[in-house]
Amino acid sequence: MVSPCFSGTVKVGGDTYNVEWLHKEAFGKDWTSRWAVEGDSEVTIKDGKLYVNALKDGKAHSATIWYKSELPDGLLIRFRARVLPPKENNAANLNVFIHARELDGSPLKLGRTGAYSEYHKIPNYIITLTGGNQPGWSRVRRDPGFNMLHEVDIRSEVGKEYDIVVTIEKGHLRYYQNGREYHDVQDPDPLPGGWFALRTWSTNTHWEKVEFGRIGAEQP
Repeated sequence: MVSPCFSGTVKVGGDTYNVEWLHKEAFGKDWTSRWAVEGDSEVTIKDGKLYVNALKDGKAHSATIWYKSELPDGLLIRFRARVLPPKENNAANLNVFIHARELDGSPLKLGRTGAYSEYHKIPNYIITLTGGNQPGWSRVRRDPGFNMLHEVDIRSEVGKEYDIVVTIEKGHLRYYQNGREYHDVQDPDPLPGGWFALRTWSTNTHWEKVEFGRIGAEQP
Protein backbone atom coordinates (compact mmCIF):
# COMPACT_ATOMS: atom_id res chain seq x y z
CA MET A 1 0.00 0.00 0.00
CA VAL A 2 1.33 3.44 -0.90
CA SER A 3 1.98 6.00 1.87
CA PRO A 4 0.51 9.53 1.96
CA CYS A 5 2.67 12.47 0.91
CA PHE A 6 0.55 15.60 1.52
CA SER A 7 -3.06 16.79 1.75
CA GLY A 8 -5.25 19.07 -0.33
CA THR A 9 -8.78 19.91 -1.42
CA VAL A 10 -10.39 18.89 -4.73
CA LYS A 11 -13.53 20.68 -5.94
CA VAL A 12 -15.35 19.12 -8.88
CA GLY A 13 -18.95 19.08 -10.11
CA GLY A 14 -20.16 21.02 -7.09
CA ASP A 15 -18.59 18.52 -4.67
CA THR A 16 -15.60 19.08 -2.39
CA TYR A 17 -13.21 16.32 -1.31
CA ASN A 18 -10.49 16.53 1.32
CA VAL A 19 -7.71 14.34 -0.04
CA GLU A 20 -4.54 12.87 1.40
CA TRP A 21 -2.45 12.48 -1.74
CA LEU A 22 -0.78 9.10 -2.13
CA HIS A 23 0.96 9.54 -5.48
CA LYS A 24 1.25 12.01 -8.35
CA GLU A 25 2.70 10.35 -11.45
CA ALA A 26 5.19 12.26 -13.61
CA PHE A 27 5.87 9.40 -16.11
CA GLY A 28 9.62 9.76 -16.04
CA LYS A 29 12.30 7.26 -17.06
CA ASP A 30 11.57 5.07 -14.03
CA TRP A 31 7.84 4.76 -14.70
CA THR A 32 7.97 0.98 -15.21
CA SER A 33 8.98 0.57 -11.57
CA ARG A 34 5.45 1.70 -10.72
CA TRP A 35 3.38 0.54 -13.72
CA ALA A 36 2.99 -2.74 -15.61
CA VAL A 37 1.65 -3.09 -19.18
CA GLU A 38 -0.59 -5.89 -20.43
CA GLY A 39 -1.70 -6.18 -24.05
CA ASP A 40 -0.13 -5.83 -27.49
CA SER A 41 -0.06 -2.04 -27.96
CA GLU A 42 2.97 0.18 -28.36
CA VAL A 43 3.48 2.15 -25.12
CA THR A 44 5.99 5.00 -24.82
CA ILE A 45 6.79 7.99 -22.60
CA LYS A 46 7.44 11.55 -23.80
CA ASP A 47 7.36 14.87 -21.93
CA GLY A 48 5.64 13.39 -18.89
CA LYS A 49 2.89 11.75 -20.93
CA LEU A 50 2.08 8.06 -21.34
CA TYR A 51 1.41 7.41 -25.05
CA VAL A 52 -0.44 4.32 -26.24
CA ASN A 53 -0.67 3.33 -29.90
CA ALA A 54 -3.47 0.77 -29.99
CA LEU A 55 -4.02 1.35 -33.72
CA LYS A 56 -0.64 0.15 -34.92
CA ASP A 57 -0.70 -0.68 -38.64
CA GLY A 58 -4.36 0.36 -38.70
CA LYS A 59 -5.37 -2.68 -36.64
CA ALA A 60 -7.07 -2.82 -33.24
CA HIS A 61 -4.79 -3.51 -30.29
CA SER A 62 -5.28 -3.26 -26.54
CA ALA A 63 -3.40 -1.97 -23.50
CA THR A 64 -4.07 -2.32 -19.79
CA ILE A 65 -1.60 -0.34 -17.69
CA TRP A 66 -1.67 -1.29 -14.01
CA TYR A 67 -0.39 0.79 -11.12
CA LYS A 68 1.59 -1.83 -9.23
CA SER A 69 0.72 -0.76 -5.68
CA GLU A 70 -2.53 -1.60 -3.93
CA LEU A 71 -4.79 1.40 -3.37
CA PRO A 72 -7.31 1.82 -0.53
CA ASP A 73 -11.05 2.20 -0.51
CA GLY A 74 -12.05 5.82 0.04
CA LEU A 75 -10.11 6.87 -3.04
CA LEU A 76 -10.01 9.81 -5.46
CA ILE A 77 -8.34 9.34 -8.85
CA ARG A 78 -7.82 12.10 -11.39
CA PHE A 79 -6.04 12.26 -14.72
CA ARG A 80 -6.03 13.95 -18.10
CA ALA A 81 -6.37 12.04 -21.38
CA ARG A 82 -6.41 13.03 -25.04
CA VAL A 83 -7.61 10.92 -27.97
CA LEU A 84 -5.07 11.23 -30.78
CA PRO A 85 -5.50 10.85 -34.57
CA PRO A 86 -6.17 9.17 -36.91
CA LYS A 87 -9.98 9.10 -36.91
CA GLU A 88 -10.14 5.96 -39.04
CA ASN A 89 -10.83 2.87 -36.88
CA ASN A 90 -10.29 4.97 -33.73
CA ALA A 91 -12.69 3.94 -30.94
CA ALA A 92 -11.68 6.89 -28.69
CA ASN A 93 -11.69 4.33 -25.88
CA LEU A 94 -10.67 5.67 -22.43
CA ASN A 95 -11.40 3.18 -19.67
CA VAL A 96 -10.31 2.48 -16.11
CA PHE A 97 -10.31 -0.50 -13.76
CA ILE A 98 -10.73 0.20 -10.04
CA HIS A 99 -10.49 -2.03 -6.93
CA ALA A 100 -9.26 -5.04 -8.93
CA ARG A 101 -7.85 -8.17 -7.29
CA GLU A 102 -7.90 -11.92 -7.78
CA LEU A 103 -11.11 -13.94 -7.48
CA ASP A 104 -10.13 -15.29 -4.05
CA GLY A 105 -9.43 -11.78 -2.75
CA SER A 106 -5.66 -12.09 -2.98
CA PRO A 107 -3.41 -9.40 -4.53
CA LEU A 108 -3.75 -8.87 -8.28
CA LYS A 109 -1.41 -10.99 -10.39
CA LEU A 110 0.11 -9.10 -13.30
CA GLY A 111 0.91 -10.62 -16.67
CA ARG A 112 -2.43 -11.24 -18.37
CA THR A 113 -2.62 -11.02 -22.17
CA GLY A 114 -4.75 -7.86 -22.17
CA ALA A 115 -7.87 -9.54 -23.59
CA TYR A 116 -10.92 -7.71 -22.21
CA SER A 117 -12.68 -10.95 -21.25
CA GLU A 118 -9.89 -11.84 -18.80
CA TYR A 119 -10.83 -8.95 -16.54
CA HIS A 120 -14.49 -9.94 -16.45
CA LYS A 121 -13.50 -12.99 -14.39
CA ILE A 122 -11.98 -11.12 -11.43
CA PRO A 123 -13.41 -8.55 -8.98
CA ASN A 124 -13.20 -4.93 -10.21
CA TYR A 125 -15.20 -1.95 -11.36
CA ILE A 126 -14.86 -0.95 -15.03
CA ILE A 127 -15.71 2.56 -16.17
CA THR A 128 -15.79 2.99 -19.95
CA LEU A 129 -15.82 6.08 -22.12
CA THR A 130 -15.96 5.46 -25.85
CA GLY A 131 -17.01 7.03 -29.15
CA GLY A 132 -14.86 7.86 -32.16
CA ASN A 133 -15.87 5.60 -35.04
CA GLN A 134 -18.57 3.77 -33.08
CA PRO A 135 -21.69 4.64 -31.03
CA GLY A 136 -20.55 6.39 -27.86
CA TRP A 137 -21.39 5.82 -24.21
CA SER A 138 -20.02 5.78 -20.70
CA ARG A 139 -20.80 2.77 -18.52
CA VAL A 140 -20.02 1.52 -15.03
CA ARG A 141 -19.83 -2.24 -14.64
CA ARG A 142 -18.88 -4.59 -11.84
CA ASP A 143 -16.98 -7.84 -12.19
CA PRO A 144 -16.92 -10.75 -12.09
CA GLY A 145 -19.80 -11.02 -14.50
CA PHE A 146 -19.60 -7.70 -16.39
CA ASN A 147 -22.75 -6.48 -14.61
CA MET A 148 -24.11 -3.05 -15.60
CA LEU A 149 -24.47 -0.56 -12.74
CA HIS A 150 -25.08 2.65 -14.71
CA GLU A 151 -24.78 4.15 -18.19
CA VAL A 152 -25.09 7.57 -19.79
CA ASP A 153 -25.44 8.67 -23.40
CA ILE A 154 -22.18 10.58 -23.94
CA ARG A 155 -19.29 9.94 -26.29
CA SER A 156 -15.58 10.67 -26.68
CA GLU A 157 -14.09 12.19 -29.82
CA VAL A 158 -10.73 12.05 -31.60
CA GLY A 159 -8.72 15.20 -30.96
CA LYS A 160 -10.42 16.10 -27.68
CA GLU A 161 -8.94 16.19 -24.19
CA TYR A 162 -10.70 14.94 -21.07
CA ASP A 163 -10.11 15.76 -17.41
CA ILE A 164 -11.42 12.78 -15.46
CA VAL A 165 -12.05 12.45 -11.72
CA VAL A 166 -13.30 9.22 -10.14
CA THR A 167 -14.15 8.79 -6.47
CA ILE A 168 -15.12 5.61 -4.66
CA GLU A 169 -15.90 5.00 -1.00
CA LYS A 170 -17.80 2.01 0.41
CA GLY A 171 -19.24 1.20 -3.00
CA HIS A 172 -20.31 4.80 -3.72
CA LEU A 173 -18.73 5.57 -7.08
CA ARG A 174 -18.80 8.95 -8.82
CA TYR A 175 -17.35 9.85 -12.20
CA TYR A 176 -16.72 13.39 -13.45
CA GLN A 177 -15.66 14.48 -16.92
CA ASN A 178 -14.42 18.03 -17.53
CA GLY A 179 -15.98 19.16 -14.25
CA ARG A 180 -19.41 17.58 -14.74
CA GLU A 181 -20.71 14.52 -12.88
CA TYR A 182 -21.98 11.71 -15.14
CA HIS A 183 -22.14 8.68 -12.81
CA ASP A 184 -23.31 8.50 -9.20
CA VAL A 185 -23.64 4.81 -8.31
CA GLN A 186 -24.07 2.93 -5.04
CA ASP A 187 -23.02 -0.74 -5.12
CA PRO A 188 -24.95 -2.55 -2.34
CA ASP A 189 -22.15 -5.11 -2.00
CA PRO A 190 -18.99 -2.98 -2.21
CA LEU A 191 -15.63 -4.26 -3.34
CA PRO A 192 -12.68 -3.48 -1.06
CA GLY A 193 -9.74 -1.42 -2.25
CA GLY A 194 -7.38 -2.97 -4.77
CA TRP A 195 -5.53 -2.24 -7.99
CA PHE A 196 -6.08 0.48 -10.61
CA ALA A 197 -5.43 0.47 -14.36
CA LEU A 198 -5.76 2.67 -17.41
CA ARG A 199 -7.28 0.70 -20.29
CA THR A 200 -7.76 1.29 -24.02
CA TRP A 201 -8.60 -0.60 -27.21
CA SER A 202 -8.35 0.39 -30.89
CA THR A 203 -7.35 3.90 -29.86
CA ASN A 204 -4.39 6.25 -29.96
CA THR A 205 -4.17 8.27 -26.78
CA HIS A 206 -1.98 9.75 -24.12
CA TRP A 207 -2.51 10.08 -20.37
CA GLU A 208 -0.86 12.52 -17.99
CA LYS A 209 -1.18 13.95 -14.46
CA VAL A 210 -2.42 10.65 -13.02
CA GLU A 211 -2.94 11.18 -9.29
CA PHE A 212 -4.29 9.09 -6.39
CA GLY A 213 -5.56 10.38 -3.05
CA ARG A 214 -7.26 8.99 0.03
CA ILE A 215 -10.59 10.71 0.69
CA GLY A 216 -11.25 12.17 4.12
CA ALA A 217 -8.00 13.90 5.03
CA GLU A 218 -8.23 16.59 7.69
CA GLN A 219 -7.24 20.00 6.31
CA PRO A 220 -5.02 22.38 8.30
